[in-house]
Amino acid sequence: MLFITKNVILNLVIKMNSEKINLRKWMENIDDNRDLLSLNLVGTHDCVTQYVQLSHLARCQDRNIYEQLCLGVRGLDIRVKSKGDRLKMVHAFTKAFVKPSHFSAWMDMEDVLKHCYHFLDENPSETIVFQFKNDSGKEMEKCFDILYNTYIKSDQDRWYLENRVPALCECRGKIVLIRRCKMADREEYNDRNSGIDFSKWVEQDTAVPEPLTLKTSGENEVAFIVQDRYKYKPVPRWNDCIKPFLDTMKPFNGTYIINYLSTAGGLKGPYNNSKYINPHFIDYPLDSKNYYGMIYVDFPTAELTEKIIKTNF
Repeated sequence: MLFITKNVILNLVIKMNSEKINLRKWMENIDDNRDLLSLNLVGTHDCVTQYVQLSHLARCQDRNIYEQLCLGVRGLDIRVKSKGDRLKMVHAFTKAFVKPSHFSAWMDMEDVLKHCYHFLDENPSETIVFQFKNDSGKEMEKCFDILYNTYIKSDQDRWYLENRVPALCECRGKIVLIRRCKMADREEYNDRNSGIDFSKWVEQDTAVPEPLTLKTSGENEVAFIVQDRYKYKPVPRWNDCIKPFLDTMKPFNGTYIINYLSTAGGLKGPYNNSKYINPHFIDYPLDSKNYYGMIYVDFPTAELTEKIIKTNF
């Protein structure tokens, strides 16, 4: 006689639900008029660090950009350093490379964009939120100049560049720029071609648990609540920062959310820190009625990305 336990039935239901979502093009069935950042999105923190110097302390991802996007990730946290008229990929002072060997090429913005364009060409229903930052905190204006003139200008039709949160129909198949740096005060730059203005971002580099509010600029000013308390060790990071913040989530009310699960606290490194935080997040019950915003993670799995994406349906 065949006995079917409750656990077997539950596992079958979970499997059936997961098979309904195609992680490569999960935005395909989202309403065109939906405000992009009112969706619950998965982002990757320091997304270029699959191959990086001092990997124990600087590596935050184990997949390349294209593989992350295929996993359902729709937000990329990009950190750069200028070199001549090029932008090179970094995490703080460490270099990111295109291949495992540190004798391989230092990753260029062009390498990142090839992955993004390839994915969007294959999946035109999707969009990528591109959070751009100079990780040194210096030469911010120069880095944006290089981004715009060297990489964006010739492919401007592939980007959504307004200083305004778009509806999904305005940005399908495109990269949505978030500019987390200052730009030069020149006539050529305006609210139509310089990205959503995050230049007032404040680093959360003190061990206090409260999130901060960030306001964009211009006539379409909006507010974001940002939780990125990255100085905590993983246990208090979850208990004092991440979980209490998740507990406050409610339906979308016009204020946007950015929530980082990553942390640099302690000496265990991002990988070991994620081994504590990610399972706790996976076990945390999300309510599809609530808005959780953009959740940036280290070392995401399909289980984690599916958990977030499913709350949009």
